[in-house]
Amino acid sequence: MVMVNIVHWLLPKEEKFFHMLKEQSSNVVDGINEFKDLVHNFNKLSYSKKKIFAKKIEDMEHKGDDIAHKILGELDKTFITPIDKEDIHRLAVLLDDVIDITNKTAGRLIIFKITRIDSHIKNLTDVAIEIIKKIDDGVMGVSKLKNMHEFYIGINTLENTGDDLYLTALAKLFDKKDPIEIIKYKEIYDFLESAINKCEDIANVIESIVVKHA
Repeated sequence: MVMVNIVHWLLPKEEKFFHMLKEQSSNVVDGINEFKDLVHNFNKLSYSKKKIFAKKIEDMEHKGDDIAHKILGELDKTFITPIDKEDIHRLAVLLDDVIDITNKTAGRLIIFKITRIDSHIKNLTDVAIEIIKKIDDGVMGVSKLKNMHEFYIGINTLENTGDDLYLTALAKLFDKKDPIEIIKYKEIYDFLESAINKCEDIANVIESIVVKHA
């Protein structure tokens, strides 16, 4: 066991994974910022301009796929990694999930021909922005492997806020008379809540990494 530990520290470790994960988390931040601009300006945008926003987000989703494939490909070729391969894999996949969900949400706004963004969508989007930016900071923190107590508290607080907003949105949703409208808006609320929950999953992976390497 001692010899294994010595070999582990003597062999070179690929630090490039930190840079690739940071590139991926930055892309997620870019995507949610673009989505925020779409949501907060939605009610006054023409349909064609809404589609332009959605296309930009779709392009970012494709970029996220490319980064994730690159990370997973490098994992297959690398013997020694700075943190466990399984953790790098999980972070890569979860970050990709967040930009995927953001893209799907933007797409639904267009496909469903939503005409008005309500306060619930705006509020959930604002929480998603905050939690994703914290995740971006947390991904950088992984490379330092420092105590991140405040990070975990912040993520948990935002996730709880997201849950409360989601339940409030659902309660109000069923005041609507049109069942088609209920289906449309519920799917959008569900996607936004899912993005927020994925961020908590990412934070749990980061916490696990820090604990293992502290």
